[in-house]
Amino acid sequence: MRLDSGAMLGPFTLAYQTYGALNAAKSNAVLVCHALTGDQYAADDHPLTGRPGWWSTLIGPGKPIDTERYFVICPNVIGGCMGSSGPREINPETGRAWGLDFPVITIGDMVRAQALLLDALGIGQLFAVVGGSMGGMQALEWASSYPERVFAAIPIATAARHSSQNIAFHEVGRQAIMADPEWDSGGYLGSGRSPSRGLAVARMAAHITYLSEAALHRKFGRNLQDRLAITYGFDADFQVESYLRHQGSTFVDRFDANSYLYITRAMDYFDLAAEHGGQLSNAFDASPVKFLVVSFTSDWLFPTPEARAIVRALTNASASVSFVEIETDKGHDAFLLEEPELFRTISGFLDGCAEQRGLPQSRPSGAAQIDRKAQRPRRGIRTDLKLIADMIQPSTRALDVGSGDGALLEYLVHEKGVDGRGLELDPDGVHLSLAHGLAVIQGDANTDLANYADGAFDYVILSKTLQAMRDPRTVLEHLVRIGSHAVVSFENYGHWRTRLGLLLGGRAPVDPDRPYSWWESPNIHPCTITDFIGLARAMNIEIEEAVVLGPAGRIVRSARPKPSANLFAEQAVFLLRRR
Repeated sequence: MRLDSGAMLGPFTLAYQTYGALNAAKSNAVLVCHALTGDQYAADDHPLTGRPGWWSTLIGPGKPIDTERYFVICPNVIGGCMGSSGPREINPETGRAWGLDFPVITIGDMVRAQALLLDALGIGQLFAVVGGSMGGMQALEWASSYPERVFAAIPIATAARHSSQNIAFHEVGRQAIMADPEWDSGGYLGSGRSPSRGLAVARMAAHITYLSEAALHRKFGRNLQDRLAITYGFDADFQVESYLRHQGSTFVDRFDANSYLYITRAMDYFDLAAEHGGQLSNAFDASPVKFLVVSFTSDWLFPTPEARAIVRALTNASASVSFVEIETDKGHDAFLLEEPELFRTISGFLDGCAEQRGLPQSRPSGAAQIDRKAQRPRRGIRTDLKLIADMIQPSTRALDVGSGDGALLEYLVHEKGVDGRGLELDPDGVHLSLAHGLAVIQGDANTDLANYADGAFDYVILSKTLQAMRDPRTVLEHLVRIGSHAVVSFENYGHWRTRLGLLLGGRAPVDPDRPYSWWESPNIHPCTITDFIGLARAMNIEIEEAVVLGPAGRIVRSARPKPSANLFAEQAVFLLRRR
């Protein structure tokens, strides 16, 4: 294999573990990519430490990556130290360990090696590629370099390029290793020595970045370690010191110092945008891959803005992308820990993708396979949502802003063949949408509409949400900018019941469509049909069609509502476009 450096590597070895069974169609393969200090033992006990696999919480029977349904492949990256070709393995030309003679590798090289592994296994396309941190980088590289071989990609707690801060942390670790006299310029394996002290320090420094301040404080605070008072010395007085020393000392028993140098360097070199003309969206242009991007609120190593940059690039590239930011104080390591929200997110997304792929559910002991698509009935939609759907032309692209549980999106996708996307703030709504195979980004319409490109969609929909926006005018401006058409619906505060309630009772309306008392209502901008028409005129927005819901469910369509509609219509739906 030719490497990005120009060097040739081969023949080479790639060590891997598999879990579950490959189906006859070879359509249920899930590639799991490990992080910097991971390996192929994702879901079974590690042979050196005896500890459970690093992702055993996520992979296994009945778990989010269900080994009764999927065939899971987890390779050790090239440059690693658990059987794959790397600096500790034997160079066939010299008969000695490679050491620093091993060529420098990149994330791209890791992925090309994995592609050759799939070729050897006879697997043409992956159902999904999943990974966190460096594993997420590999997932992005897979989707960029081999889009035809990936149905779905789940990059977690990662970025499309390594930041200068992260490069700096890695350099501290590498210098700690190389400053250890036992490192012997990388030749320690031949001399029987080991730079264990330098490697331990590198691990300690890196491990701090995997945690959050809140997690460290919750776990250790300033508690003393096995003593009642400080010693006024340099032993481990504090529990956090003892913890870090333990992390360093146990790490050197399972990891190779030179591999640490090579793999951190591979992460440093990773920059997808630079490889595609400086434009990240070019890396995913017209990609057929379905993406789920996940970040964590307390991850300061790969913070949420890095994930949102990926989401923005995928959106600009017209890719199918969902995004969830999970609230946790566990820091970067949250993707490796017991995190129910992560499990729910991945389960829902994979279930939705499996439904789209027509992937049957595997049953143990040779039981009959059941199509999960047949088990999930289509959901009905409300009358006002059906009116919106009637305005959307088939086989177009639509963004549903405030998509809720995805009922309207699902109707548009399955009944009208629309390429539908959603933007929803509520995590429960996002999860329901993911489970129905819909592409939904968790985000706030007040701020996130600015991330969408001009003319990105044929239709942009805002249903019963405009009145709750902080700045309705700006939101409406974005709607007609992002879409060739905008569809807006809202409750009419000019309705006679509202007027009568104010006249006779002197109180703001409280009803099934507006179930909030005035002090807790999110509808902070009450609007009538006449108000909305005036705003559209002021913004030079053309009203192509208006539909109002009158008494007894009567539906009236017109180019412009009559003045009486402001008195008798409970709801209104407008089809708009920029003049």
